[in-house]
Amino acid sequence: MQQLSKREINILLQLLDTEMYLTTQEMAQKHSVSVRTIKYDLDNVRNWLNQRSRELKTKRSKGVWLDLSDVERMKLKSELLDVERFDLYPDQELRIDRLIFHLLLSKSAISSQKLADYLEVSKNTILNDLDQLEEIIIPYHLVLQRQARFGVRLIGEEIEIRLLMEQICQKHFTDYDIFQIMNQLIHPEKHKKREIFAGANTIFQKIYDITLFEMGRLLQSQQLESFDYPEILSIILRVAIAASRLKEGFTIGSYQLLGNQALFVKKQELSFLLMERIFQQFDLPILEAEYFYVYSDEFENAEAHDIVALTEHLITVVSEKMNFPFSDDVQLFSNLLAHLSLQLSRKQRFINEYNPFLEDIRKKHSKIFNIISNLCQELMPDSAVFLNESFMAYIVLHFLVSYEKLKESSTVRIVYVCSTGLGVTSLIRQKVSEEILNVEIASFASVLNAKEVIQSKNPDLVVSIFPLDPLDRPFVKVQPLPTSRDILRIQEEVKKIVQNGVRKAPKLSVEKLSIDFCDVENFSRELIVKSYMIFEELWTLLQKKVVLDYREAFLLHVLLMVHRITFNQQYENESNIAAAGLSTQKELVEKIEELFLKNDLYINHSEISALLIYCHKGD
Repeated sequence: MQQLSKREINILLQLLDTEMYLTTQEMAQKHSVSVRTIKYDLDNVRNWLNQRSRELKTKRSKGVWLDLSDVERMKLKSELLDVERFDLYPDQELRIDRLIFHLLLSKSAISSQKLADYLEVSKNTILNDLDQLEEIIIPYHLVLQRQARFGVRLIGEEIEIRLLMEQICQKHFTDYDIFQIMNQLIHPEKHKKREIFAGANTIFQKIYDITLFEMGRLLQSQQLESFDYPEILSIILRVAIAASRLKEGFTIGSYQLLGNQALFVKKQELSFLLMERIFQQFDLPILEAEYFYVYSDEFENAEAHDIVALTEHLITVVSEKMNFPFSDDVQLFSNLLAHLSLQLSRKQRFINEYNPFLEDIRKKHSKIFNIISNLCQELMPDSAVFLNESFMAYIVLHFLVSYEKLKESSTVRIVYVCSTGLGVTSLIRQKVSEEILNVEIASFASVLNAKEVIQSKNPDLVVSIFPLDPLDRPFVKVQPLPTSRDILRIQEEVKKIVQNGVRKAPKLSVEKLSIDFCDVENFSRELIVKSYMIFEELWTLLQKKVVLDYREAFLLHVLLMVHRITFNQQYENESNIAAAGLSTQKELVEKIEELFLKNDLYINHSEISALLIYCHKGD
C-alpha cells in the first residue's frame, strides 16, 4: 500500500476539509515548499486515493479537489488521522531526528553501517544525513564525535542534550496528536500506544507510553483545569527523557537524592507524583537535580513585574517600531494583560513548549517576531530563561489579531501627484507600500488633472511633487523620487490621520492577482486565455465602431493592455483632454469598465482612450 509522508497527510487533510478548489500555489505557500514539490506530493496522494477507489480531481486553471460525500470525507479523515507513525515514510528531516534520538540513547559509538541497518537506508544516505546532523546540533553546543573503527556518538552538556530531545518531540506533534493525548489523559481507561516517531524502537518510546498512561491516572484525582496542555505535555516529556537518560547512566547533575519526599506527596505535587511512579517502575532513584529539571526551568522566584506597566510599554514600543497604531486597540491591551498575567504567575516554566503557530509566525511575520523577542529580553532580563520562541509567538498572535482588526478600519487612502512616468509610478508604489503600513495609493495624478482626481477619489492624504492650491485635507510635498525624509513625513501624517479617525471613503474592490513565478507556465497560459476572452467581449461591444482593417492591431493592443493592467503598469498620463474626450461616451465607458471589473481588472480612462483610437472618428 502507498505510504504517505507527514506533509502529504497534511495536504490530504487540507483537501478533505474543503469542498473548494485548491491550487498548487496555495498549498506550496501553506507548507513553505516549491510548487514542484507539491506536485510530487500530489502524485503520492493520488496513488493513495486510487488504492481506496477514490479520485483526486484536477482541472487546468482551477486546481485540485475531492468530489466526495460528507460520510466519505469523514471515513478517509479518520483513517488518515489514525495512521501509525511507523507507517509514515521518513523524509530526511524525520530520519535525522531518529538518528539523533538513537545516538543520544546509546552509551557507546555506533557504526554508520549499523545506523543504516536501523533506518533501512544505504550507508551513503547515513553519511550524508550525519553531515546535515552536524549543522542542526550547532545551536545546542553538541559535537558529533567520529571514532575510527568504532563509529559516531553525540556528546555535550546534559541539559543541552535534553533540550534537543524535547524540541524534536514538540516539533513533530500535530494538532491531532495533542487532541489524542489530551483525550487519553481524560480517559486513561481507553489507553492506546502513542508513538513518538523520532524515538521509535528506543527505550524512550516505551517510557513515554507508560508516562502518558500514568499521567492520565494521576489527573483523575486532581483538577485538570489548573494546568494548561503545554505545561502537562512538558512534564510528561521531561519525565520520560529523564528516565530514559538515567536508564543509560546519564544524569543532569549530582547523585544527591531528593530530600523530604513525604512533603511532596502530602502537597500532591504533580511533577513529583509522576516521577515517583515512573522511576519506581524502572528502578531509578529520584535525584534532586532530576526533580528540578522536570519541575521547571526557573527554580527561584523571579523578580515581580508590574504587568500593567509592562503591557503598556510593550504595546507602545511595538507601535513605534512597526509604525502602526496598536495603542488605539483597547482590546489588545486587555487580552495581552490577561495573557502575561497568567504566564508570569506560573510556577512551572519550560524553555520548550508546544505552540502550533510557531513555524508560521516565525517565517511569515519575522519582523514583528524579532521586535517582540528583543523587547521582551530587554524588559524582563531576569526571566530570560523562559522567554522562549513559543512564549514570543503567542504574544505576536495578539498583535496580529489587532493588526487585522485595525487595518480594516484605518487604511489611509492617498492620491499621489507626480510626473506620471510609468517607471516612476511603479517605483513610488513599491517604495511607499514597503516603508509605510496601512496605506493605499488610490490613484496617481498629473498636475493637470490633480483637482479632478482628488475630487473623484476623495483621499485622506495628498502627496505631491508640485506645490498645490490650498486643499481641504492633509498634504505633503515631496521630492520627485521620495527620500527617506519624505517617507518619514508621510508616515507622520498617516499616523495623525489614523489617530484622528480615518474618513470612510468608497473603495473599489478588485481582486489582486497573486503570481507565483515558480508556476509561471500555468499563470502565463491563464493570462493568454483571459486576454483573448476579453478581446472577444470587447469586439462584440465595439465591432460596429472599430475600423475593420484594424482588427489584428486591435487584438494585439487588447492582449498587451491586459498584460499592462495585470502587472500594474497601465497608462497613467490622464489629462483634462482625455477626460473631455470620454465625457460624450459615458455609457460606453461604463460598459467597458464593467467588462473589466467582471474579469477582476480595473481599467483607467487613459487606457480606455487609447482603446477607442481604433474606432471610426465621430463614433
